[in-house]
Amino acid sequence: MRSVVEHVVRRVVPRGLRNWLRDPGASLQWLRDEAAFRLGRQPLLYLRPALRVRCHPAACRFWRANQIDDPEQAAEFDAFLAACTPEALLFDVGAHFGIFSLAAAIRGPRARAVAIDPSPASEAMVRLAARLNGVQDRVIAVRAAVGAEKGTLPMLDVGPQAAGYFVWAEPGRHRRDVRQVEVVTVDVLAGRFGSPTLLKIDVEGAEAAVLRGARTTLRGSAPPVVFLELHNRMILGRGECPDEVLTELCGAGYLLHDLGGAPRSPGWALAPDLVRLVARRPEL
Repeated sequence: MRSVVEHVVRRVVPRGLRNWLRDPGASLQWLRDEAAFRLGRQPLLYLRPALRVRCHPAACRFWRANQIDDPEQAAEFDAFLAACTPEALLFDVGAHFGIFSLAAAIRGPRARAVAIDPSPASEAMVRLAARLNGVQDRVIAVRAAVGAEKGTLPMLDVGPQAAGYFVWAEPGRHRRDVRQVEVVTVDVLAGRFGSPTLLKIDVEGAEAAVLRGARTTLRGSAPPVVFLELHNRMILGRGECPDEVLTELCGAGYLLHDLGGAPRSPGWALAPDLVRLVARRPEL
């Protein structure tokens, strides 16, 4: 009976409305944050002693929870900051609200970031954060998914309960729920913006596709340092193999490191449900 009711609700109630009703607490918090911003609240978040950012209240909440309060994500962010240079070009794949892009662009007047995300809410937040911090000329927001080749990808808007995330739409979803999102590749972006010095990838299980679309960039004479979130469990849940991700990296000559910089084996990277790692070509 429950499955029948859920099926009817999904067909009758638009997904956007269902998103708002699914988690009333998260929806109300999102509305409170937006109201506070419209009333002039632009909190200054002290992410690190030398890194302060002006932001939307929703972004402030999200970044504090991840880049400050979560030990592993804080370690990832610290490793990323250590790799940023005043002339860095970051491709931020799966940028969400764009804190990596913002941090890279703030590093120096010649630093740039390309923030790529399929979510309209994320694109708007990236542009807002860049403007609030005076780097709107050095942070480029691209609304798209990143994959192995140009085309489109069916995706779902998760709504306020997941802070505006878009996720891959599994087969069988009603077409009203699905949004066809433009897909670009890292190699195409490199032809448009230049070869990145840093490549951050957080794409919830689509890592292999992103790397397949970055083969020319990864094998080039000036390969980027790669910061990768490897979602082993999610990849397996999609019926795919996490080994393919490491095959792409290692096949391009990259070596794996943990967030502290210690060399690691592919077996280490495949063991947890989720691992955050840094990959470098030995000549870097």
